[in-house]
Amino acid sequence: MTVEIRDVITPGNEGAFTIGSSEQATSLRELPDSARKLLDEPVTACLATMSPLGRAQLTPVWCATDGDVLYLNSGKDRHKDRNLRARPQVTLMLMNPENPYHWLTFYGRVTDVIDEDDPERGHLATESIDDLSEKYLGQRPYPFRDEGEIRVRYTVQPEKVVTFGPVGG
Repeated sequence: MTVEIRDVITPGNEGAFTIGSSEQATSLRELPDSARKLLDEPVTACLATMSPLGRAQLTPVWCATDGDVLYLNSGKDRHKDRNLRARPQVTLMLMNPENPYHWLTFYGRVTDVIDEDDPERGHLATESIDDLSEKYLGQRPYPFRDEGEIRVRYTVQPEKVVTFGPVGG
């Protein structure tokens, strides 16, 4: 895996709002600490998918990483589920809730979809939503299931990552 990591120069510096550095990385573990913090902490992300009409559909989501890929989870047959299956390109933005000028954006594509009712791998979708619930709510298992709901785990392969904000913060 190769990921392009770009850092945008912050306001007040020469060249503000332009690309300051661009490098190739083999892992999300190579992100700067301040960007990695947004990914590791329970920061709600904004997921952009494309609708059948070519319009962006934006949704708040929880996300996790194993250091190489991102994991998302949703209920089967929701708008984002249908969009992700039909058009796997995604953009995911995590914004620091304490500083909107500190953010992290991933451009990538869904490379794997696991439905919870899959007899061989479905447990991964269940474990995924429970892991996310523990990260974001401090509760396990996930407490907000709808009756009859089938959860879905999506694996997102990042292709480009853009960081913005203080290196130390």
